[in-house]
Amino acid sequence: MRINTLVVGQGIAGSLVAFMLHRKNVSCIIIDPGYANTASKVAAGMFTPVSGKRKIIHENVLQQISFAIDTYKEIGELIGKNILHLENIYEIPVSKEEQNILDKRSGEEKFEKYIFPKTDKLAHIKQEFKSFEITNSGWVDCTLFINSFREWLKQKDALTDDVFDYSELYIKDDFLQYKNIEAENIVFCEGYSASKNPFFLDEKIIPCKGDVLTIECKDFDPDYIVKKGGCYLVRSKENVFKAGSTYQWNNNDETLNEAVRKEIEDKLNAMLENEYTVTNHQSAIRPTTKDRELIAKQHSVYPQMFMLNGLGTKGILQGPWWAKYIVGLI
Repeated sequence: MRINTLVVGQGIAGSLVAFMLHRKNVSCIIIDPGYANTASKVAAGMFTPVSGKRKIIHENVLQQISFAIDTYKEIGELIGKNILHLENIYEIPVSKEEQNILDKRSGEEKFEKYIFPKTDKLAHIKQEFKSFEITNSGWVDCTLFINSFREWLKQKDALTDDVFDYSELYIKDDFLQYKNIEAENIVFCEGYSASKNPFFLDEKIIPCKGDVLTIECKDFDPDYIVKKGGCYLVRSKENVFKAGSTYQWNNNDETLNEAVRKEIEDKLNAMLENEYTVTNHQSAIRPTTKDRELIAKQHSVYPQMFMLNGLGTKGILQGPWWAKYIVGLI
């Protein structure tokens, strides 16, 4: 079988690369084992222009958000699923200092379209300081996206359900041979598994464990993503929310930890006036890098090899932009 591009990994990065190849009518096959508990599937999928303790807007982020929104709309139409949800963030400061930073930003020209002080209080939420609305935000239903896109790939005979075996990859003069597949290019989008990739040993992938809770909270139905003290609530359906997340650096142990669950619950207790029930606890390993800069590059020796990885916590926002970049290199 001869194709243009072999993609390794069907998380957010690999799915987006495959979609960008599809847009250009470029033949591809994804190899992925379909594990149920991955960082891409566990993620709440939020995006926002404002980030960090200093509440800044990084260079190119507004272009990236606009491009991401258009991309997820296209993907939703392709797979017949509504995966994109445009919802602003209701951000509640936990200190006077944080309130002052948001207040200051809301008055600056660069931020005036994106940060608004709120005069009314959101019902059933504990807040000690003035809250703010962060616009141009939202979330992608990552589980629905990954699973539905997988089914679409299967229908196109563009998915091999397997673990990639590096020892089976052979570099020929004008193509790459992997088992019965001949490909002109290969893109590695393996997430944390890339730490074992023998072709990109110089790229140091750092594991960052994250935990997410699913909760039910009756009589609470906000039109916002709610965020307070590093904890978010994303409504997946009526009275059901994803809550999290934690950041445990250099931790690749996927075992559920009750102390971490309690950490998230403590933050929820400081946020919610209503009682809630935890219905699920998930954890997964994010791929990050030392300087938190993503990896989007062509191999220095083998020009037919590429890597897109290390998307980290901004994967939903940055992923489409850099997937297009990689496909442009191909």
